[in-house]
Amino acid sequence: MSPQVNHHPVLRVRLVEIPLPAGSRDPEVLIDWMLNSLGLIRSKGANKSTLDGMGGINKIMSQCFLKSTSSGWTAAEISDLTGISSTGVHNQLVKLTESGLLSGINVDGKRTYMVNGGSFQNSAELIGINTLTIAKQRLRILSGHIAESQDRMEVPAENETVPFRMNVVSLMPTSKEIGIAQLSRDLGFDGDRIRFDDDLHIDLMNILASAHKPLGITHLMEETGGTRARIGRILGRMRSAGFLERAVVASRLDVDIFTGLLRQYNARGSDWIMSRGGLSRFPKDVQKSLTDSLERGEHSLEGVEESLEKLTIDEKGLFLNMLGGRVPLGYRVKGATGDEVLRSILSGLERVVSRISTISGRLDEVILKSD
Repeated sequence: MSPQVNHHPVLRVRLVEIPLPAGSRDPEVLIDWMLNSLGLIRSKGANKSTLDGMGGINKIMSQCFLKSTSSGWTAAEISDLTGISSTGVHNQLVKLTESGLLSGINVDGKRTYMVNGGSFQNSAELIGINTLTIAKQRLRILSGHIAESQDRMEVPAENETVPFRMNVVSLMPTSKEIGIAQLSRDLGFDGDRIRFDDDLHIDLMNILASAHKPLGITHLMEETGGTRARIGRILGRMRSAGFLERAVVASRLDVDIFTGLLRQYNARGSDWIMSRGGLSRFPKDVQKSLTDSLERGEHSLEGVEESLEKLTIDEKGLFLNMLGGRVPLGYRVKGATGDEVLRSILSGLERVVSRISTISGRLDEVILKSD
């Protein structure tokens, strides 16, 4: 009986940007890196190295598929060789095939698995093609959902690096909704513990997609009723996917400087504000107007706004920091248009896919030399 290919209809993978394994050519280190980049390994904890306490999925890949990438393995053979229970093997094989790293065919009624495409380089290429294609198709809905706004991008974004992390999932016939709500869930914005009665991540996506300026967490708490901790976690996942970025909430700067000036003047006086408070860094007319209003007891938000109107956002942020305050940061979608946001997300995805391709090629070279 000839083998029958039974293509798995589902792609379910979490692309995670992690540091490259330097110049390592240890196959177990390289396969562990790939499994982590595909989101297939749970955190090992701070005190465990790559090879300490090797998990089931590492054993399957190291003891079976590293030894033979193009030969077929049945679940029973994998269980016998690794000592992992048949249920455990089945669960790991489901994850490995859904990620695209392995493929399966039916041979004489037995499900047989191999590295997808017969090599790790081929499997990486297939993962890259499929994830990018599915992501582009699924993310098209964002283009029409995000309000176009040049005002939103007026303030420069914070200069910070956030490692990419996002789920890519095929649209399933069992999906409850084919829209922005389902997309948000499939991208992983609601976390690993999915609760279909919890729409906080959807509310946040809708609010931020229509906003014309960066929004702080306090504002988002008032809009959604969510807690600071939960909103912060969801925003963190959206930032990791390249959907959001942080920028200064310019409208809050003058308010916070007004409060900081009054607090420090009452506690330390105008001399401290001039020296340690950083006011001496700014033009003489700014210094005079602020200190005069404080000493006359006429300190007001309107007066502060007028005095600071010539300063840049960076200068105001520096002044606030010198006064002991913290620059108010908000969140905004990463682009003035939906297409720009899509490019931001796909850029991160392409970066991770490229890294996986590089390491998979190195892994094939190591395997070839060891044969």
